[in-house]
Amino acid sequence: MNAAPRYETLFKAGDLEGARREALLARERSALDWRALLTLARLALVDGEDALAGSLLLGVSRAGADTQPETRLVAAALHTRRGEWPQALALYQTLLAEPEPPTEAYFGLGYVRMEQGDATAAQPALSKAVALEPRVALHHFQLARALFLLDRMEEAFAHLERSLHLDPWHAPSYLVFARALEAGGELEAAEDLLRQGQKAVPDDVGLLKALSDVRLARGNVRGAVSAAEARVRVEPEGVAALGHLARLRVTERRFVEALELCLQLEARGLSTGLSRSVEALVFEAVDPPDVQRALAAWREAVRLSPDDWMPAWRLGLLLLRQGEAGPPEAVAPARAPLEEAHRRAPHRPEPVLALARMEALLGERDAAKERLTVLLRKPSLEPEWRERAQALLSELD
Repeated sequence: MNAAPRYETLFKAGDLEGARREALLARERSALDWRALLTLARLALVDGEDALAGSLLLGVSRAGADTQPETRLVAAALHTRRGEWPQALALYQTLLAEPEPPTEAYFGLGYVRMEQGDATAAQPALSKAVALEPRVALHHFQLARALFLLDRMEEAFAHLERSLHLDPWHAPSYLVFARALEAGGELEAAEDLLRQGQKAVPDDVGLLKALSDVRLARGNVRGAVSAAEARVRVEPEGVAALGHLARLRVTERRFVEALELCLQLEARGLSTGLSRSVEALVFEAVDPPDVQRALAAWREAVRLSPDDWMPAWRLGLLLLRQGEAGPPEAVAPARAPLEEAHRRAPHRPEPVLALARMEALLGERDAAKERLTVLLRKPSLEPEWRERAQALLSELD
């Protein structure tokens, strides 16, 4: 058996620059060295240069090696990166039909099934990848994701722990683990884990955002702000980071600083639904409230975040409050934004209650009662909203 070329050995050992250097030298010696071209294609995928990877794969094909298992693996990985699921699946399945399928084919198949939202189909393939190469952290991580979706929580946690043991610098493992703990109401454990992750990967913005969120959920506003400030230090030009910090400044009632952050984004032409929402909250909170500027900001937030129900609901609420002091028809402008909020999030009770309140003020009592009755039939309705809906329905009887 021929020894593997040096560039392949270096690539598998994680010496990417050494592999690149040796593969380029090999290609200079022979333009038809398909294995060198394939290693360069792998490196292009690592670098996120999908177009270059595709070009190099064409070179491999011209060299007559497009049916080689290694070539099909790289081609499948490229299709996966592009979200071309049928092409990726077809290649992985041909590889799994080989007498000795490569572990990467099991992992790739499982990963694609996960991206398609089919954890049931993904789990066996990922379990096989773990069994074949149990010391690869990423195999355990992806299997844990599938197991969480299948409600096999104990097994999922075990694989996440193994993933972190093998690769304590893998930020996504901390994030998935923490989200699972949060979902189970274990906020303190989630924060401890995220702090551990932040120490291991101090500049990971995802960990800092999650740490800020879990601290806020625990009522630790100062701690949440501290994590958000650290995130801004890591990415000072980050639009999401600045918007998140601005929102927390409102929670701290540091309105001037919140508005300054939003104006920074506006000056760069980078306003978002979140930053406009923060502006609106500031204009509502100042004394006296600046209603017109708040309305304008909420309208912009609705436009800039077409999938978020919250700005439309808040805009409708403000119009509703403004109209309540006048004749009944004065609340009519609230209808359109509240209906839009309900359209964007039909499962949320807040727009439903606001719409019923508006209809009651307009004299549309039957419509309001019907809306509330439908809402109260939902078994998942939280006690707070059930109580509010029942109270409003009682007023209409």
